[in-house]
Amino acid sequence: MRSRLERYQEFLEQEYRTGFTKFDEYDISGISSDLLKRLKDGHFTRIVFSGMGCSAIVSDVIKVFFNSIRSDLEVYVFNDYDFEYLVPRAVIEDERTLIILSSYSGHSNEPVRAFHALRPMHDRVLLLTSGGRLGELGEEHGVSIARWTLSKPDREYPLFHVGQYFSILVDMFLQLGLLDKDYGPEVRALAEDLRTDFTPELRALAADAAARSANANVIMLGSPKWHESLLKLAKMHFNEIAMVPATRNYFHEFCHSEVATLTDPERRHSILVFADPEEDEYTRAKRENLVSLLTAPIPQNAKVTVTEIELGQSTFIRQYFTALEFVQYLTLDLGKARETKSRNLISEAAGNPWYHDSTIAAEKTAEQLRK
Repeated sequence: MRSRLERYQEFLEQEYRTGFTKFDEYDISGISSDLLKRLKDGHFTRIVFSGMGCSAIVSDVIKVFFNSIRSDLEVYVFNDYDFEYLVPRAVIEDERTLIILSSYSGHSNEPVRAFHALRPMHDRVLLLTSGGRLGELGEEHGVSIARWTLSKPDREYPLFHVGQYFSILVDMFLQLGLLDKDYGPEVRALAEDLRTDFTPELRALAADAAARSANANVIMLGSPKWHESLLKLAKMHFNEIAMVPATRNYFHEFCHSEVATLTDPERRHSILVFADPEEDEYTRAKRENLVSLLTAPIPQNAKVTVTEIELGQSTFIRQYFTALEFVQYLTLDLGKARETKSRNLISEAAGNPWYHDSTIAAEKTAEQLRK
């Protein structure tokens, strides 16, 4: 198998933007007629997503997107199966709550456990998967299934395809009646819009930020709008592709506590601040103050650097995916600087062999033998 950084660079240069145009690579024929009718009749007033890792992050993006368009549909996301401590019981038990269990592989243990825990609600559960054990359970128990059918998935790193997942869900939710306006043209236009939105200056800033983040603790700051959606996904890219530790926090909370650790630190810190033009005056002033404090030419700041990323595009969708392209190129540059050899820690720690090198190699061998 080619190295992750080789595949990542090829994906960024050839596939990231075109993924927004592949909005039809899904199948909803496995949704029951009863659930489909309730969806299209507007029966549901909220969605609860459950998933792990990348299968959950696209749910977070959808949640913020629904907020940005002022949708009346409430969206909750939890990343576990012990949902009683993460979502109010009244929300789960409400007949007007649609529950979506998301697992691209279908082999993650937590969504499978959630499936069994939610047995009394199976008539309003929708499985979002490409198959695997979750797909088998759905067929066995007659639970509705929406399937990803990506034509060129990266087997080991589904996080490559968040842009395409988002494009698919925008189209799927329109077909299911969960959106009352077609945002698909705006999403698909990203393939061209990013040519101008992701400027050479942003590319240079990503390279510069990567250089300053080498051998440093990466700390990302943003408002609540970006914390769960963008910063969560950025952390996955830094962790899984560049293989560097990274943390994220709400901007104001960081200023009230963690900022104290930046006083003459022993290890270098690279602070990435995502600035939104919709911030209020108080936040803007506070951000400017923090940047001035951490960039002042004093000895205590010798091992602290700050990079500000302005999210100034015209819509949430363009802001988000321009920022994601910035993060991805920063990740690529940082990963190349470190050249850390990957191992199968994620697959082994999660107990999901579907992503493991040995599983992928064995399947390729079996496929070659069949040919």
